[in-house]
Amino acid sequence: MGIARYTLWAVFLLFSREALGKLVGGWQYVDPDDGNIQKLARFAVDEINSRRNDYFKTKLVEIRQAQEQVVAGTLYRMNITIWNTLCTKSDAVTDLEDCKFNPKEKKERCTLSVLVVPWQKRRSLEGFDCTKETDKVFDSYPYYQEFEDFRQKFSRRYEKNDEEYVKRYYLFSDNMERVRVYNENERGTATYGATKFADLHPNEFKEMYTGLKRTAKSPPQDDLQQAKIPSGPTPASFDWRTRGAVTPVKNQGQCGSCWAFSTTGNIEGQWALAKGNLVSLSEQQLVDCDKVDEGCDGGLPSNAYQATIKMGGLETETEYPYKAEDEKCELDKKDITVYINSSVKISSNEEEMAKWTASNGPISIGINAAAMQFYFGGVSHPWRIFCNPKSLDHGVLIVGYGTKPGILWGKNPYWIIKNSWGADWGVNGYYLAYRGDGVCGLNTMCTSAVVN
Repeated sequence: MGIARYTLWAVFLLFSREALGKLVGGWQYVDPDDGNIQKLARFAVDEINSRRNDYFKTKLVEIRQAQEQVVAGTLYRMNITIWNTLCTKSDAVTDLEDCKFNPKEKKERCTLSVLVVPWQKRRSLEGFDCTKETDKVFDSYPYYQEFEDFRQKFSRRYEKNDEEYVKRYYLFSDNMERVRVYNENERGTATYGATKFADLHPNEFKEMYTGLKRTAKSPPQDDLQQAKIPSGPTPASFDWRTRGAVTPVKNQGQCGSCWAFSTTGNIEGQWALAKGNLVSLSEQQLVDCDKVDEGCDGGLPSNAYQATIKMGGLETETEYPYKAEDEKCELDKKDITVYINSSVKISSNEEEMAKWTASNGPISIGINAAAMQFYFGGVSHPWRIFCNPKSLDHGVLIVGYGTKPGILWGKNPYWIIKNSWGADWGVNGYYLAYRGDGVCGLNTMCTSAVVN
């Protein structure tokens, strides 16, 4: 009887989450970048300034985490960072954004709550608690041991309690809170944890390890011809790694060249299927010689296909090795090994994507990589607030798909996605993302080269 009652309760919780996106009356995590949340945080900082006797005004640095709860109105709970400015309380400054931070002061980490009652046109700071960041980290601090383990595992060079150590400790602690939130709210079977990127601020991570973006010279992607979807049944699972169309996982390093790796991965597969020869191709050639994209500062596969055609093709990885930095173009046309004829865009319908993949090879895609920063393994199915599907920032490669069992019952259909962060990340360098829900926007920028 107890087991049956527990099972019914689990079913209720699951369907409550699916239907409502949260547990009724409970806390729901919200996007810290949401405009309304940003306004409420700035309101809270204004209130903190008015209630404290400090000589200088503080200003919002960032919102580290935000939650909301429906009560008699909406209660918001936030973890924010604030910092003293050079503006005094007597200064006639109407906008804190005009105040410069005071580099001689320490940042403060605050937990606060704001109540909003729309029908009364009322908002109020219900409470706040702020603590200044310190120059030293002690073993009694949250996540201290986890940070030490991380530092040893990944051979971080910063020494204990130097300035960089303290900075990275606080970033790591914030990220472990994000990891906790991801794990608590994961809809698939994925787990998240202290990956090799766990001491990076999400913006820092994005700048260093992604790189998908439209450049000033980018033509509209709508110019690409629409791919024809094959007819007939779709295989239940498919994996091009077992069929000679995928090279080993590569590593883009600290260079925003994901777009180049997504492009070469696709062309490698297309060439292997058309010519029967799998060749590892040069990302560095694209980084250096594609003048529409911006090398380590980002680009798009749709641009890179056109650049490849204009250059006459690509050299191999051996002939033009990867350096993870922008260099002078050293293209030698006599060493070009692979060419493409054109490129196509592929349907955003994931069943049609699977059908095209099984018949035609790996697909270059864009994705929001926010959840990938901490991905360990399993089928990843984060809520959209954790990886906005409209904010693609990383180029990767779908190489197949399959299905795994769900947590309680049912199945988890998934994509097999080749990444470019080395084999020591994720599932031997791969990301398994839920298939059928447009996870992190993975179905919104699907393209492929064409080799005749």
